[in-house]
Amino acid sequence: MKKHEKRITKEALSNMILGYTCSESIILAISKYLKIKTKIIPKIATGFSAGIGRMGNVCGAISGGVMIIGLIYGRLNPNDTEKYEQCIGKVQKLIMEFKNRNGEIECEKLIGLKLSRSEDRERFKMERVKEKLCMKFVEDVISILMEVMGEEN
Repeated sequence: MKKHEKRITKEALSNMILGYTCSESIILAISKYLKIKTKIIPKIATGFSAGIGRMGNVCGAISGGVMIIGLIYGRLNPNDTEKYEQCIGKVQKLIMEFKNRNGEIECEKLIGLKLSRSEDRERFKMERVKEKLCMKFVEDVISILMEVMGEEN
């Protein structure tokens, strides 16, 4: 999968330019690469935007990455503790590496805006925060996902 990182990243950034959010863009790009076709993508990712419902919590790019890890490594059976531990371990690696690269994992702290406020949403647009910061976070998450998932898929 690592060898396809540039193509997946380009697809995710194109999704953002079209108007999709960080979480939607990541899940769309990687699920397309993995040939996962379902009507729930990108819908399942929409509420994770701007730190979960514009509340400034965990970055939407991270949330999109967590959803991808769950799609690939998640369990179907509650007794499958091996799959559970594998999935949780990969999620932890994603979050720790993102924090190492960016210093924070919360949207509000990463971009310096409270997107729950209309005036900050306006600043987000006017100051091109998506282009200046969020696209980099999407690139980082995809890069980390490629490392975490390795050549397994």
